[in-house]
Amino acid sequence: MASYLVKKAVGPVDISAEWDSPVWANAVTQKLEVVFDKSSSHHPCTEIRMVYDDQGIYGLFQVKDRYVRAVQKADQGQVCTDSCVEFFVRPAGEKKYFNFEMNCGGTILLYHVLNCRSHEYDLVPQADLDSIKRFHTLPKIVDPEIQEPTTWRLGFAIPMSFFTKYTAIDPKLSGQVWHANFTKCADQTSHPHWLSWMPLSKLDFHLPDEFGELVFE
Repeated sequence: MASYLVKKAVGPVDISAEWDSPVWANAVTQKLEVVFDKSSSHHPCTEIRMVYDDQGIYGLFQVKDRYVRAVQKADQGQVCTDSCVEFFVRPAGEKKYFNFEMNCGGTILLYHVLNCRSHEYDLVPQADLDSIKRFHTLPKIVDPEIQEPTTWRLGFAIPMSFFTKYTAIDPKLSGQVWHANFTKCADQTSHPHWLSWMPLSKLDFHLPDEFGELVFE
């Protein structure tokens, strides 16, 4: 099973900092290299870097993209139809997982899921969505689609209080092993595609038993 090492942040984490800034420079870079057959010929280079500290977990996606679109205006809308990046994670010892799905404009969809395909999940309420900070280099709405090559970033900060509210995890993360996947999609753009860190047995990102390891330094 593949693993991703989440390093401890060396100082305050600014999710809006540049990709190669000191905040992110020492983080492990993970490229999403699995491309599903249903995809168009456009396979954007998608990478993520993550760090953590006692206050929370932080991530920054960078996408070298084209055909970029975002029309979902409200949280809990179907952002997977837009140019979208996703962080699926099941904390240690938990049966349920979270699907942090965020389009390039920062709009989020987030469920607490036991089994998505049998509709066994709870929508995370807006007050808790609002606790998750998001940074995006593109406008909230991107319409019409950006056809030319465009590099965009999406940063997120999930407070430890979010995880302790919904799970029984130890907030001291050092040494813990969670399970996760990073994915990229754009279902209803002119060049749809589906990318993943982990190889999956089918084109379905809701396969927690096929997640990789998320190892906290």
